[in-house]
Formats: sequence, C-alpha cells, structure tokens
Amino acid sequence: MLKRCSQLVVVLLFVGQAIAQGTVSLADGRLSFEIPNGFRALTSGEIGLKYPSARPPQYAYANDRGGVSIAVTFSDTVVDLEQLPELQQAMEQMLPRIVPGLRWITRESVEINGRTWIHFEHLSSAVDTDIHNHMYMTSLDGRMLGINMNSTVEAYAAARPALTRSRNSIRVVE
Repeated sequence: MLKRCSQLVVVLLFVGQAIAQGTVSLADGRLSFEIPNGFRALTSGEIGLKYPSARPPQYAYANDRGGVSIAVTFSDTVVDLEQLPELQQAMEQMLPRIVPGLRWITRESVEINGRTWIHFEHLSSAVDTDIHNHMYMTSLDGRMLGINMNSTVEAYAAARPALTRSRNSIRVVE
C-alpha cells in the first residue's frame, strides 16, 4: 500500500509539473492562462514563504530561482465589473500604505480578451532586492480575482516578453 501511495505521489508531481509547463486552468476551467516555459507550480509551503502575509495567493507559479512569478488570488472582496473603477481608486490609495517603497509606473483599466481588468504596474522594495510588479484585478462570480506577475528588477528585461505572453493569454469565462 505504501509503495502504491509513493508511486501515486510521483505521478501527481509529474502531472503537476507537466501542467505547469503550459496552460493553467483554475476555477473549474473558468480562468486560464499560459505560464512561461520553465515555471512550476509552487507548493502551499513555498507560497507561504514567498508571500508571507495573512492572505497569500492560492496559486503561484515561478521560475527555478523564484525571482519571476505569477500568483493568483481568488479574494473574498465583493466586487462586480461595474465596481472596478471604485476598486481601482481604493487600491490606489491603499497600496502605497502597505507596499514598501512603492513607485507607480502605470494605473489604468485595460481589456484582456474581452474582459475589463484594473492594471497596476509599480516597483517595490523587498528585503534584499527591488521588485517590478504587474497587478491585474477583475471580477469573477462577484468577487475580486487578482493575478500578480512580478520579477526582480534585474531579471525583468529578460522576463518581460514571457510575462507579456502570459498576460495576453488570460481568459475568463462567466
């Protein structure tokens, strides 16, 4: 029995790696996007270490070094598509208070594959490096859906094309 369980764990880890190399499908297939080659799904323990907050993302994918990542949060925050401008305004006021060293680059509303998203691009300070962030927020089932794509500032130029492809592949189905 123990051998069978061990084999199952190995198979599941292999399948998880294979899935992480292509299209990620979450929320019963209602959210999908491509992740860059070489990314893998982080375990819940790794997510807790990378995102040490009271509410870490439910899903995260990263390169081998962890310096470039994509995180997905299905929030309890109630918001519908019509309320996105209000959410944008609230987040613009809140983020500078909670993100160390935040330096805005872009604050806008964008459309990705027919869906309206709030997009924030900013630099922030981590313990040992600066981070280049792209935050995307929309509504799914009347709740906030967030996708955060980030990279160390030094890795950003090389990571940007892959993160842009990932962003352009985001699909939300109601």
